[in-house]
Amino acid sequence: MEFQYFIEEHTSTEELKMRITNLRSTMIETGLTHGLNHDKTIELSQKLDRYITEIQKRSYNPIM
Repeated sequence: MEFQYFIEEHTSTEELKMRITNLRSTMIETGLTHGLNHDKTIELSQKLDRYITEIQKRSYNPIM
């Protein structure tokens, strides 16, 4: 099962951080209620991964 989540370029880093916090709480609640292997828990985890990856990309500063 592959889910695609697109993050618009104009979404601010602060907005992403807020979404991460809210999504993390929802994912934990879903995991506790339905189990860690439930489709909804996995979907939320994948979405959370994409948001965290985007934050990491934005904060990456290579030294050249």
